[in-house]
Amino acid sequence: MPNLAQLLSTKAAPKYRYIFEVCREVSKQTAEADEVYAVGGVVRDLLAGKAAGDIDISVVGDAETFAHRMASALKAPPPQQSQFLTYKVNTDNVFSSRCSIDIATARSETYVRPGALPEVRASNIKNDLLRRDFTVNSMAICLDNNNWGLLVDPSNGFADIMRKRLKVHHGKSFIDDPTRIFRAIRYSTRLGFALHTNTKRLIGESINGITNLSDDRARHEFELFFTEKNLSTLLRNSQSLGLLGAITPGFRVSTQTLDTIDSLIDQQQLSGDIEDLVALITLGLTEDEANRVVERFGNHHHWRRPVEGNISLGKRVSSLDKDDLQPSDIDDLLHAIPLSSIRAYNHNSPSLPRQNKLSEYLQTIRFIQPEITGVDLLEIGLPEGPIVGQMIQAARRARMDGIVRTKNEEIELVKKRLPNFLTR
Repeated sequence: MPNLAQLLSTKAAPKYRYIFEVCREVSKQTAEADEVYAVGGVVRDLLAGKAAGDIDISVVGDAETFAHRMASALKAPPPQQSQFLTYKVNTDNVFSSRCSIDIATARSETYVRPGALPEVRASNIKNDLLRRDFTVNSMAICLDNNNWGLLVDPSNGFADIMRKRLKVHHGKSFIDDPTRIFRAIRYSTRLGFALHTNTKRLIGESINGITNLSDDRARHEFELFFTEKNLSTLLRNSQSLGLLGAITPGFRVSTQTLDTIDSLIDQQQLSGDIEDLVALITLGLTEDEANRVVERFGNHHHWRRPVEGNISLGKRVSSLDKDDLQPSDIDDLLHAIPLSSIRAYNHNSPSLPRQNKLSEYLQTIRFIQPEITGVDLLEIGLPEGPIVGQMIQAARRARMDGIVRTKNEEIELVKKRLPNFLTR
């Protein structure tokens, strides 16, 4: 196997070089850790010349002891233990930019049934790499002093990086863990890699296994798409490979919406807010189709809310095409609709009168407030109760429509609407 010590020393960013050197020093002091490796995505990105993300460390031996000593050496808080023999070291107080370190016991995995979480047991580095999803994620670089820089690559992932292709290890990979279908689409799109011919075939044969995933796991994997830069390409690839329809029948993203997403990305205006993105990608679905998507994703509120908003807006949006609408009428139509749904429709709608009114609501109308307060109304003689709120709302509507422009005019408006004995 080649030695990549020079790569660690020259190509890695300073933050990563520092962490790798700390791993080296801690490994010298930790007899319980027989071997220490950088694994997975950080190795892939270093070899592919990409900016690396978080760091995954695999320890043959006592990962817990190594993780605690690593945190201490970095002057970071004690590591947090999670499932699967993994310990997370948070370095937010160590580096100016975010970077977490996951330190795990080298392990092998078995799946009791398709789609289930794996059962794990401690193992060696080769088995640890071969349990992973794709060959390009199944490489390790040794960080302990004895074999510093040694590349461990049991599935020839380095060659697949050079060929810019994404390849699974074995024919049951997507059956064992259907979330790998989501990851195949994410990684191939992010890296600009083609799916290996056999890998693409296996996705097609295994796509119905998506139904074995729990609602929460399916939603989590799909929402990871929202964190990627090439969202429209991800959705196009998901659609062409049958992933969206496998999540639930009828789930699709319209060509118009995909073009809208491309345009928003080009203008650097695509929102990262999850409800905005959900509203946008579900805009073209029927009420029944949209509700099935929400149910498949566990009726989670940040899916339910924008989808219900889309449905409600769709039933009343044609009313915005009337010529005689006042701003207060527009507010009446839209104030109960989630802003995410209004923004989605506004981005995606043709150039009709309604679009101008949606823009006016988003940019101006919804921000209009009267100057008078409840205290002002009590001072002119209104009794406490619902009537105070009703009069403030009346003043707000008058402000929207240009009937009043000052606080005194608002007060006079209220007085005119009430019997004389209630004001002074």
